[in-house]
Amino acid sequence: MFFNCLSSVLVVNVDASDDVNMVPLICGEAYEGENITWTRNNDENLEAQGNRIVVTVEAWKGGNFSCFNSEGSYLDHTLVLAQWPFRKIIKNTPEKGYIDCSTNNYGGSFKCKWEWGENRNGHVVHIKATRSHGGSNISCSVDDRGQSITCLDHDYCPYAEEVERINLTIYFRSSFVVEAYNTKFYIMDIVRPDVVPISRINKTSVEVTYPRSWNAPSSYFPLMFQVVRCRKREKCDCSKPNLQEILITQSHQLPVTKGMCVCVRARDEFCNSSWSDWSQYKCKTRENRKQRNREPKLKMQ
Repeated sequence: MFFNCLSSVLVVNVDASDDVNMVPLICGEAYEGENITWTRNNDENLEAQGNRIVVTVEAWKGGNFSCFNSEGSYLDHTLVLAQWPFRKIIKNTPEKGYIDCSTNNYGGSFKCKWEWGENRNGHVVHIKATRSHGGSNISCSVDDRGQSITCLDHDYCPYAEEVERINLTIYFRSSFVVEAYNTKFYIMDIVRPDVVPISRINKTSVEVTYPRSWNAPSSYFPLMFQVVRCRKREKCDCSKPNLQEILITQSHQLPVTKGMCVCVRARDEFCNSSWSDWSQYKCKTRENRKQRNREPKLKMQ
Protein backbone atom coordinates (compact mmCIF):
# COMPACT_ATOMS: atom_id res chain seq x y z
CA MET A 1 0.00 0.00 0.00
CA PHE A 2 1.37 3.42 -0.96
CA PHE A 3 0.53 7.06 -0.36
CA ASN A 4 2.25 10.37 -0.97
CA CYS A 5 2.70 12.61 2.06
CA LEU A 6 4.91 15.23 0.39
CA SER A 7 6.02 16.13 -3.11
CA SER A 8 8.61 13.64 -4.47
CA VAL A 9 8.17 11.50 -1.36
CA LEU A 10 6.62 8.04 -1.49
CA VAL A 11 5.75 6.31 1.77
CA VAL A 12 5.29 2.54 1.78
CA ASN A 13 3.13 1.05 4.51
CA VAL A 14 4.65 -2.23 5.70
CA ASP A 15 3.99 -4.60 8.57
CA ALA A 16 6.18 -6.99 10.53
CA SER A 17 5.55 -9.86 8.10
CA ASP A 18 6.65 -7.94 4.99
CA ASP A 19 10.20 -8.84 3.98
CA VAL A 20 10.11 -7.44 0.44
CA ASN A 21 7.98 -4.70 -1.11
CA MET A 22 7.85 -3.97 -4.84
CA VAL A 23 7.57 -0.22 -5.41
CA PRO A 24 6.80 1.32 -8.84
CA LEU A 25 8.61 4.57 -9.70
CA ILE A 26 8.28 7.08 -12.52
CA CYS A 27 10.81 9.72 -13.54
CA GLY A 28 8.20 11.95 -15.18
CA GLU A 29 5.40 11.92 -17.73
CA ALA A 30 7.50 14.05 -20.07
CA TYR A 31 10.23 11.39 -20.29
CA GLU A 32 8.19 8.53 -21.73
CA GLY A 33 10.19 6.56 -24.32
CA GLU A 34 13.53 8.12 -23.37
CA ASN A 35 16.66 6.31 -22.22
CA ILE A 36 16.51 6.91 -18.47
CA THR A 37 18.98 5.56 -15.92
CA TRP A 38 18.55 5.39 -12.14
CA THR A 39 20.68 5.51 -9.00
CA ARG A 40 19.90 4.72 -5.38
CA ASN A 41 21.26 7.00 -2.63
CA ASN A 42 23.53 8.63 -5.24
CA ASP A 43 26.08 5.82 -5.09
CA GLU A 44 24.34 2.69 -6.42
CA ASN A 45 23.57 2.30 -10.14
CA LEU A 46 20.39 0.31 -10.78
CA GLU A 47 20.08 -2.24 -13.54
CA ALA A 48 16.51 -1.19 -14.28
CA GLN A 49 16.22 1.50 -16.96
CA GLY A 50 13.42 3.53 -18.48
CA ASN A 51 10.93 6.14 -17.37
CA ARG A 52 9.00 3.61 -15.28
CA ILE A 53 10.73 1.03 -13.11
CA VAL A 54 9.98 -1.19 -10.13
CA VAL A 55 12.38 -1.20 -7.18
CA THR A 56 12.63 -3.48 -4.17
CA VAL A 57 12.35 -2.20 -0.61
CA GLU A 58 13.69 -4.81 1.79
CA ALA A 59 13.47 -5.01 5.58
CA TRP A 60 11.82 -1.58 5.84
CA LYS A 61 14.77 0.10 4.11
CA GLY A 62 13.81 2.80 1.66
CA GLY A 63 16.11 5.03 -0.32
CA ASN A 64 16.54 8.12 -2.47
CA PHE A 65 16.06 7.15 -6.14
CA SER A 66 17.28 9.62 -8.80
CA CYS A 67 16.78 9.48 -12.58
CA PHE A 68 19.05 10.84 -15.35
CA ASN A 69 18.82 11.24 -19.12
CA SER A 70 21.13 9.59 -21.66
CA GLU A 71 23.68 12.39 -21.21
CA GLY A 72 23.81 11.86 -17.46
CA SER A 73 21.93 15.03 -16.54
CA TYR A 74 19.79 14.91 -13.41
CA LEU A 75 16.04 14.92 -14.07
CA ASP A 76 14.18 14.14 -10.86
CA HIS A 77 14.16 11.98 -7.75
CA THR A 78 11.77 10.11 -5.47
CA LEU A 79 12.42 9.54 -1.79
CA VAL A 80 10.99 6.18 -0.74
CA LEU A 81 10.33 5.80 2.97
CA ALA A 82 9.04 2.75 4.83
CA GLN A 83 6.35 3.31 7.44
CA TRP A 84 6.26 0.48 9.95
CA PRO A 85 3.98 -0.21 12.94
CA PHE A 86 6.74 -0.11 15.56
CA ARG A 87 7.44 2.73 18.01
CA LYS A 88 11.18 3.37 18.23
CA ILE A 89 11.92 6.92 17.06
CA ILE A 90 10.46 8.65 20.14
CA LYS A 91 9.99 7.43 23.71
CA ASN A 92 6.84 6.42 25.52
CA THR A 93 6.70 7.92 29.01
CA PRO A 94 4.35 6.47 31.67
CA GLU A 95 2.64 9.78 32.50
CA LYS A 96 2.71 11.65 29.19
CA GLY A 97 2.69 8.91 26.56
CA TYR A 98 4.52 9.55 23.28
CA ILE A 99 3.22 13.06 22.58
CA ASP A 100 2.67 15.57 25.41
CA CYS A 101 0.46 18.53 24.45
CA SER A 102 -0.38 21.52 26.62
CA THR A 103 -1.43 25.17 26.51
CA ASN A 104 -1.35 27.96 29.09
CA ASN A 105 -4.71 29.53 28.16
CA TYR A 106 -7.80 29.33 25.97
CA GLY A 107 -6.35 31.28 23.06
CA GLY A 108 -6.41 28.37 20.59
CA SER A 109 -2.66 27.75 20.52
CA PHE A 110 -0.96 24.69 21.96
CA LYS A 111 2.45 23.08 22.10
CA CYS A 112 3.37 19.40 21.82
CA LYS A 113 6.72 17.88 22.76
CA TRP A 114 8.39 14.47 22.88
CA GLU A 115 11.62 12.68 23.76
CA TRP A 116 13.80 11.02 21.14
CA GLY A 117 14.49 7.32 21.40
CA GLU A 118 17.93 5.92 22.13
CA ASN A 119 20.39 6.24 19.24
CA ARG A 120 17.72 7.76 16.99
CA ASN A 121 18.58 10.74 14.81
CA GLY A 122 15.03 11.68 13.92
CA HIS A 123 13.10 14.71 12.72
CA VAL A 124 9.53 15.70 11.85
CA VAL A 125 8.57 15.27 8.19
CA HIS A 126 4.83 15.97 8.28
CA ILE A 127 2.15 17.27 10.65
CA LYS A 128 -1.59 16.80 10.25
CA ALA A 129 -3.98 18.53 12.66
CA THR A 130 -7.75 18.59 12.14
CA ARG A 131 -10.98 18.55 14.09
CA SER A 132 -12.80 15.22 14.14
CA HIS A 133 -15.50 16.24 11.64
CA GLY A 134 -15.87 19.04 9.17
CA GLY A 135 -13.33 21.60 8.11
CA SER A 136 -10.62 23.04 10.32
CA ASN A 137 -7.97 25.70 10.11
CA ILE A 138 -5.07 24.54 12.27
CA SER A 139 -1.50 25.48 11.40
CA CYS A 140 1.59 23.89 13.00
CA SER A 141 5.32 24.52 12.85
CA VAL A 142 8.36 22.72 14.22
CA ASP A 143 10.27 24.67 16.86
CA ASP A 144 13.91 25.60 16.33
CA ARG A 145 15.40 22.73 18.31
CA GLY A 146 13.21 20.15 16.56
CA GLN A 147 11.90 18.70 19.82
CA SER A 148 8.41 20.21 19.82
CA ILE A 149 5.76 21.79 17.62
CA THR A 150 3.57 24.85 18.11
CA CYS A 151 0.06 24.88 16.64
CA LEU A 152 -2.76 27.42 16.37
CA ASP A 153 -6.43 26.70 15.75
CA HIS A 154 -7.43 29.84 13.85
CA ASP A 155 -11.15 29.07 14.20
CA TYR A 156 -11.07 28.37 17.93
CA CYS A 157 -13.45 30.43 20.11
CA PRO A 158 -12.91 30.33 23.91
CA TYR A 159 -16.53 31.38 24.55
CA ALA A 160 -18.10 28.57 22.51
CA GLU A 161 -18.53 24.95 23.54
CA GLU A 162 -15.75 22.75 22.21
CA VAL A 163 -17.64 19.84 20.66
CA GLU A 164 -14.92 18.21 18.56
CA ARG A 165 -11.49 16.97 19.53
CA ILE A 166 -8.32 17.97 17.75
CA ASN A 167 -6.91 14.98 15.87
CA LEU A 168 -3.13 15.39 15.67
CA THR A 169 -0.78 13.08 13.75
CA ILE A 170 2.96 13.68 13.60
CA TYR A 171 5.17 11.76 11.17
CA PHE A 172 8.77 11.23 12.30
CA ARG A 173 11.60 10.09 10.08
CA SER A 174 14.84 8.35 11.04
CA SER A 175 17.03 7.33 8.10
CA PHE A 176 14.53 5.88 5.57
CA VAL A 177 11.92 4.85 8.15
CA VAL A 178 8.76 6.78 9.06
CA GLU A 179 6.65 6.35 12.18
CA ALA A 180 3.26 8.00 12.74
CA TYR A 181 2.09 9.05 16.21
CA ASN A 182 -1.47 10.16 16.89
CA THR A 183 -3.22 11.87 19.78
CA LYS A 184 -6.69 13.38 20.23
CA PHE A 185 -7.72 16.02 22.75
CA TYR A 186 -9.85 19.03 23.58
CA ILE A 187 -8.16 22.32 24.37
CA MET A 188 -9.86 22.25 27.77
CA ASP A 189 -8.20 18.87 28.51
CA ILE A 190 -4.64 20.12 27.97
CA VAL A 191 -4.88 23.63 29.45
CA ARG A 192 -2.33 24.27 32.21
CA PRO A 193 -1.89 27.76 33.66
CA ASP A 194 1.50 29.38 34.05
CA VAL A 195 2.95 29.79 37.53
CA VAL A 196 0.95 31.94 39.93
CA PRO A 197 2.52 35.26 41.06
CA ILE A 198 2.71 35.73 44.85
CA SER A 199 3.34 39.08 46.51
CA ARG A 200 3.40 40.34 50.10
CA ILE A 201 0.57 42.67 51.13
CA ASN A 202 1.42 43.26 54.77
CA LYS A 203 2.94 41.46 57.75
CA THR A 204 0.10 38.95 58.02
CA SER A 205 -0.94 38.12 54.43
CA VAL A 206 0.21 37.51 50.87
CA GLU A 207 -1.73 37.89 47.64
CA VAL A 208 -1.92 35.47 44.72
CA THR A 209 -2.90 36.77 41.28
CA TYR A 210 -3.77 35.19 37.96
CA PRO A 211 -0.91 34.64 35.50
CA ARG A 212 -0.71 37.35 32.85
CA SER A 213 -1.10 34.73 30.13
CA TRP A 214 -4.46 33.57 31.52
CA ASN A 215 -7.72 34.58 29.85
CA ALA A 216 -9.88 37.48 31.00
CA PRO A 217 -12.31 38.19 32.52
CA SER A 218 -11.56 36.04 35.56
CA SER A 219 -15.29 35.73 36.26
CA TYR A 220 -15.65 33.72 33.02
CA PHE A 221 -12.29 31.92 33.33
CA PRO A 222 -11.94 31.32 37.11
CA LEU A 223 -8.99 29.52 38.64
CA MET A 224 -8.83 27.49 41.81
CA PHE A 225 -5.71 27.47 43.96
CA GLN A 226 -3.98 24.69 45.83
CA VAL A 227 -1.99 26.03 48.77
CA VAL A 228 0.69 24.45 50.94
CA ARG A 229 2.01 26.32 54.00
CA CYS A 230 4.82 25.13 56.23
CA ARG A 231 6.53 26.92 59.09
CA LYS A 232 9.94 25.30 58.72
CA ARG A 233 10.94 26.63 55.35
CA GLU A 234 14.16 24.63 55.19
CA LYS A 235 12.06 21.43 55.22
CA CYS A 236 9.27 22.65 52.95
CA ASP A 237 8.98 20.49 49.84
CA CYS A 238 6.04 21.74 47.78
CA SER A 239 6.30 18.86 45.33
CA LYS A 240 5.59 16.33 48.11
CA PRO A 241 2.99 17.91 50.41
CA ASN A 242 1.15 15.96 53.08
CA LEU A 243 -2.58 15.74 52.59
CA GLN A 244 -3.26 17.64 55.81
CA GLU A 245 -1.15 20.55 54.54
CA ILE A 246 -3.12 21.09 51.31
CA LEU A 247 -5.71 23.87 51.12
CA ILE A 248 -8.06 24.32 48.15
CA THR A 249 -9.33 27.86 47.84
CA GLN A 250 -10.51 30.61 45.50
CA SER A 251 -9.34 33.37 47.78
CA HIS A 252 -6.61 35.68 46.53
CA GLN A 253 -5.34 36.55 50.00
CA LEU A 254 -3.63 34.05 52.29
CA PRO A 255 -2.68 34.52 55.94
CA VAL A 256 1.00 34.03 56.75
CA THR A 257 3.39 34.35 59.67
CA LYS A 258 7.08 35.17 59.84
CA GLY A 259 9.30 32.33 58.71
CA MET A 260 6.47 30.61 56.83
CA CYS A 261 6.91 29.17 53.33
CA VAL A 262 3.89 29.33 51.02
CA CYS A 263 3.47 27.28 47.83
CA VAL A 264 0.62 27.89 45.38
CA ARG A 265 -0.46 26.34 42.11
CA ALA A 266 -3.60 26.79 40.02
CA ARG A 267 -5.88 25.09 37.55
CA ASP A 268 -9.13 25.76 35.72
CA GLU A 269 -11.99 25.64 38.20
CA PHE A 270 -14.42 24.04 35.73
CA CYS A 271 -12.14 21.41 34.15
CA ASN A 272 -10.21 18.52 35.62
CA SER A 273 -7.08 19.58 33.75
CA SER A 274 -3.48 19.82 34.92
CA TRP A 275 -2.22 21.96 37.76
CA SER A 276 0.35 24.65 37.06
CA ASP A 277 3.87 24.34 38.42
CA TRP A 278 4.33 25.39 42.03
CA SER A 279 5.27 28.97 42.85
CA GLN A 280 6.89 29.59 46.23
CA TYR A 281 7.11 32.55 48.57
CA LYS A 282 9.36 32.66 51.64
CA CYS A 283 8.41 35.08 54.38
CA LYS A 284 11.36 36.89 55.91
CA THR A 285 12.32 36.33 59.52
CA ARG A 286 14.10 38.38 62.15
CA GLU A 287 17.22 36.27 61.74
CA ASN A 288 19.16 38.86 59.80
CA ARG A 289 18.17 41.59 62.24
CA LYS A 290 19.26 39.53 65.22
CA GLN A 291 22.53 38.72 63.50
CA ARG A 292 23.23 42.40 63.02
CA ASN A 293 22.50 43.04 66.70
CA ARG A 294 25.10 40.46 67.69
CA GLU A 295 27.89 42.24 65.84
CA PRO A 296 30.40 43.70 68.34
CA LYS A 297 30.47 47.43 68.69
CA LEU A 298 33.68 49.30 68.14
CA LYS A 299 35.21 50.72 71.30
CA MET A 300 36.44 54.22 71.23
CA GLN A 301 40.00 54.64 72.46
